[in-house]
Amino acid sequence: MKYQTTQATTALLGALSSLAFAGDPAPAPAPAAESGSMFADFNFCEWLSSKPGTVKIPENPWVQSLVFEGRYHWNAAYIDGEGTNGRDFSETYTDARRFRLGGKIGFLNYFAYKGVVNMVDDQRFNGGELHYGYEDFDESYFTFDLVKAFSISGVDALTLNYGRFKWHGGLEARTSSNALITVERSALSNKLYQSARPTGVFVTATKGRLSGIFGVSSTDEGTDDAGVDTGNVEGWGGWNDGVMFNTELVYSATDDLRFGWEFIYNNADERFHDEDSLLDYRWATTLSGEYAIGNGGVSVEGFLGDNGGADMQSNAKRRGNFWGVVVMPYYWIVPAKLQAVVQLMYAGAEEDQGIRTNSRYVRATNYGGGGNPNIVNGGRGDELFTAYAGLNYLVCGDNLKFQLGAELSHLETPNVGDGDVDALTWQFGFRTFF
Repeated sequence: MKYQTTQATTALLGALSSLAFAGDPAPAPAPAAESGSMFADFNFCEWLSSKPGTVKIPENPWVQSLVFEGRYHWNAAYIDGEGTNGRDFSETYTDARRFRLGGKIGFLNYFAYKGVVNMVDDQRFNGGELHYGYEDFDESYFTFDLVKAFSISGVDALTLNYGRFKWHGGLEARTSSNALITVERSALSNKLYQSARPTGVFVTATKGRLSGIFGVSSTDEGTDDAGVDTGNVEGWGGWNDGVMFNTELVYSATDDLRFGWEFIYNNADERFHDEDSLLDYRWATTLSGEYAIGNGGVSVEGFLGDNGGADMQSNAKRRGNFWGVVVMPYYWIVPAKLQAVVQLMYAGAEEDQGIRTNSRYVRATNYGGGGNPNIVNGGRGDELFTAYAGLNYLVCGDNLKFQLGAELSHLETPNVGDGDVDALTWQFGFRTFF
């Protein structure tokens, strides 16, 4: 099945490429460099950062643009800590974090389609296997440019979108994984974000320094043609369960100062109505600020949410409110080349298991650590503090960079063993994209 899907994807990309050039003569080959070598003046970083997969043909009545894109991210980590049982543990990990290929096509002047597929699934960090090849769609959605189509005045941009898209959950989730300045997002960000890719309809708008998103999405995790849940969304999900709402506003007060607000609501009652729920909380909101000055800057974000009650959480220890804050200053040691970053995160919860560490790497020791499956209580507790310090070396900007960081984690786990988990995780990341 994966082989057949890969064939179909390849055929689709080939068809789109052929359509893009229909009715236009093939471009003339570039003249040879005077030096006698076409690579004499070639600058790899300029090429990599210039969106090399972009083709623009605005005069074509059918297809006006094609963009091919890809990214590959690889991580390694070493963790050393003390678990809830009071014993020391250590683990090493390597992780093919992301491998995505896809593209975007602009057609019929007012429409666009973006499709990106995941080409790797690495579950070794939690006891699974590494698999390269087509897995599923990361994003798959259509866009309709309302301003261009109807000459709408009063706004700078207004689009209507439908399909499977990247869900936001605060500042770090709004930031592409290509541009993250830490190896991983914070646990608070991942709690809201959860790498969700819901199917829904959303509107984006921009007016001056203010931009916003409003969306309504299905909580359906995946259905087949008969409406039966499969738990795996390869393309678009169905609308057989609950819905989620998200609102996002970002205001750029100046070129160096920006504020953001998000609100997310999930109406799925997973426990009582057997509904799929892409998120494991009822609602959440964030408020963020970013400020850049000189060779440095800082971002601050506050979080507040509700894990849900008995209608959503069967385990009473995982209900109730949660909250937290993330502070992240950075400094360019060598401008645009070598960057230092610190991230401090605190998360708290009303109940004993209301918050959780990231699935990588401390929590993954559930599958190692001398065979003790509860060595970190599944990463759950009522207080979590992390302190991260790292360096980023940008070879070709964010398009090709190396990241090195160390994160100290302290998790309070009431009524479980010694009542806490302490760990130090060394992290290495390689990032490239075009």
